[in-house]
Amino acid sequence: MDSDSESLLDQDMISSASSSRASTPTHHEDFHVCCKRKREIERELKTYTDSIDHCQVLIRNLERQGLVNHPIYSNQCAMIQGLMKQRELLTDNYLWEQLQDYEIWNSFVGRRV
Repeated sequence: MDSDSESLLDQDMISSASSSRASTPTHHEDFHVCCKRKREIERELKTYTDSIDHCQVLIRNLERQGLVNHPIYSNQCAMIQGLMKQRELLTDNYLWEQLQDYEIWNSFVGRRV
């Protein structure tokens, strides 16, 4: 009976240790998460930029053909404005996260020295 209660106590101690460990990531883990997030944002920014470039090509082709009153032209102009706004918001967010990454990096390097 004592061994059962001791094993339960041991399990509680292990689970509480691992749960507190999981709730407080190390600086290395923070830095890894930041790097991963940075790559995701860069990939998303590239997607927006590629989409904007594609829309600009379509708009120029429609203009060259004299189709500036065509509904597709209007749709592409509206789409490109929406894409630019989203890219701007993402860029602002990216720059903010870059600043936070810099602060995390400095605290990480400071703790190692």
